[in-house]
Amino acid sequence: MIVGLTGGIGAGKSTVADLFAKRGAIVIRADEISHQVIEQGNPGYDQVVTRFGELILDSEKNIIRPKLAEIVFKDKQALLDLENIIHPMVRTETNRIIEQLPPEAIVINEVPLLLEKKLESLFEALVIVISTEKNRLERITQRGLTEEQAKARIIKQVDDGQRKSAADYLISNDGNFDQLESDVERVWEALVERNLAK
Repeated sequence: MIVGLTGGIGAGKSTVADLFAKRGAIVIRADEISHQVIEQGNPGYDQVVTRFGELILDSEKNIIRPKLAEIVFKDKQALLDLENIIHPMVRTETNRIIEQLPPEAIVINEVPLLLEKKLESLFEALVIVISTEKNRLERITQRGLTEEQAKARIIKQVDDGQRKSAADYLISNDGNFDQLESDVERVWEALVERNLAK
């Protein structure tokens, strides 16, 4: 069973994915794969360097991801170009991983821009994590982004109204960790039941 997991930046998707993994889910993180495909020696590396130039490289010729992010978040066409390079590779690698798994596995595929890229049809169920903008800003700025950068990213994403209407299972991450764990457990039990009924 292939489940899409998404939510706005700073909502706590990765924490939720970790809690699903603890319960036996196979977690695939699109962000991790997107980082891998542009590492030196991988197919996306040359394409990204050709498109964006050597200014995005450090002294060891590795891509400086924050520098690349800074460029694409200010330029719609640059962002589109980057996505056109990376997204097909991420999908190919995700499919390769899934094909190797037993059919009864519950796969949680964490995809940050799942709704923005209209990928709902790729999944049998959608789990969406929501959180207030205040809590999200707090988490994002703790990662090193400024509040201005954080808000710029939030604005580019769909709003919570759209998230709620798309969700098969909604998890609110505004309480304490015990509450979050309890919500994940509730959704996990529902997914297991749904998987067995297939």
